Amino acid sequence: MSFISSAGKKGLEAGIEGRRYDIDWLRNGAILLLFPYHTSRVFDYWDPFYAKSEELSWTLSYFIAIASIWFMPLLFWLAGSSSWFALGSRSGKSYMKERVMRLLVPLLTGLLLIIPPQGYYAMLTRGESPGPYIAYLGAFFTDFSDLSGYTGGFTPAHLWFLLYLFVFSLVLLPLFQSWRTDKAGLVLDKLSAIMSRPLPYLLLALPLSALQLLPAPGGQNPFYYMAIFTIGFLAVSHPRFQIMFTRYRKPYGLLAVLLSGLWTASFANGWLPHPILEMIRNAAMLLALASLLGVGHARLNKRNKLLAYMNEAAFPVYVIHQTVIVVLSYYAVQWGFPLYVSFALILISSLVLSVAIYEVVLRKLAVTRLLFGIKKRQ
Repeated sequence: MSFISSAGKKGLEAGIEGRRYDIDWLRNGAILLLFPYHTSRVFDYWDPFYAKSEELSWTLSYFIAIASIWFMPLLFWLAGSSSWFALGSRSGKSYMKERVMRLLVPLLTGLLLIIPPQGYYAMLTRGESPGPYIAYLGAFFTDFSDLSGYTGGFTPAHLWFLLYLFVFSLVLLPLFQSWRTDKAGLVLDKLSAIMSRPLPYLLLALPLSALQLLPAPGGQNPFYYMAIFTIGFLAVSHPRFQIMFTRYRKPYGLLAVLLSGLWTASFANGWLPHPILEMIRNAAMLLALASLLGVGHARLNKRNKLLAYMNEAAFPVYVIHQTVIVVLSYYAVQWGFPLYVSFALILISSLVLSVAIYEVVLRKLAVTRLLFGIKKRQ
């Protein structure tokens, strides 16, 4: 019994080189999720953060634990898929020029202007005295002892994502271009016939778990995320993959929830050895991404004015959002509100303020559009 009509299959095949609006919706939704995710970090038991409340929440801590399973992998996967479509309509030189303008320039802008306040407030949160902000900048750009930045030293902070994307795009471009040829199409067709089946797809959890044994500067493993970026690129090379994601989106989603719960409980209580935990985590991640891609393609592959606005706004809002959250959080947690009132206040205020900065400053001026990776006005 077929779960997808012949018309639906033709639509998938026709859309393999067309605009995938569901990818846009999922990417924009993931960036919006950054606001509750990073606000929760202020109240998280698991890890330190640039601003921290004295009152912490297990509910928000478990939210972070579960979301972290699939959250960043989704963004890297979608970036890889977008690269497939980009290389279908432009040369390698044009692709890299776009990567420089959309990734490298905003990364450098962020490192110079947006990220340093996070380290400054991290020192204030720790009860240290960083001195005048101008004087602190000298220490920020010379102290590389802790790349997390939680002690006030240099860090790419959340912009590590842009750094990794730029490096991956540069390193993988020759390979990606070779996979875009007609000759490679025959190989990819055979590969898709195998990997678009549920079991082989799920077995990707094994090599992904092995990659997590490799070095992870600042806690972020580049080899792991490069593999997910590459899988995302290949996952749109043939409609078989999307047919599988759409067909099994409901059982995949249910299994992802169950495995995520198992991983979180095991992680918190030490029930399972680390290698088993990583395989469960990566299986849950693959299932969650497949389910999201299936639901997205079934429900969200359409455009409207909101999507057009979000496509332009999401990236610059991503660049500035964490600094806005950190600064607001440092003061908000001192006001004595109940924990979840503080959480809601920081969440809503940071979202409104980030969008306001985008609207009033970033999108209005040609120089800020350039510095924050916003495309030129047509």
